[in-house]
Amino acid sequence: MGLTNQDRKQLDLLIKATTRGISIPLDLACRMVPGQGSIEDFSYGLVSGMIIGNFLAMFASKNGREMDKDEMADLFSTIMARMPEIRKAIMKELESNR
Repeated sequence: MGLTNQDRKQLDLLIKATTRGISIPLDLACRMVPGQGSIEDFSYGLVSGMIIGNFLAMFASKNGREMDKDEMADLFSTIMARMPEIRKAIMKELESNR
């Protein structure tokens, strides 16, 4: 069945809010980045994980249950489709801070 239209809208709003306010998670990423690897990749993983984690928590709170396989597949499909937008916001913010 997948996500409802309302769930899709909430996910969209969460992604938009995160990309607009990207400086907050990037500040956290800069303080947490391990000695190896790149800040860009670490930031991308952190931000993506934060979006997914926040959505899962909102979904469970609203619906009183965990997501099923179809809903989870829909969530990850949406995140994958929005990856370039998320990555662009991260790179733009990192470039402006250099």
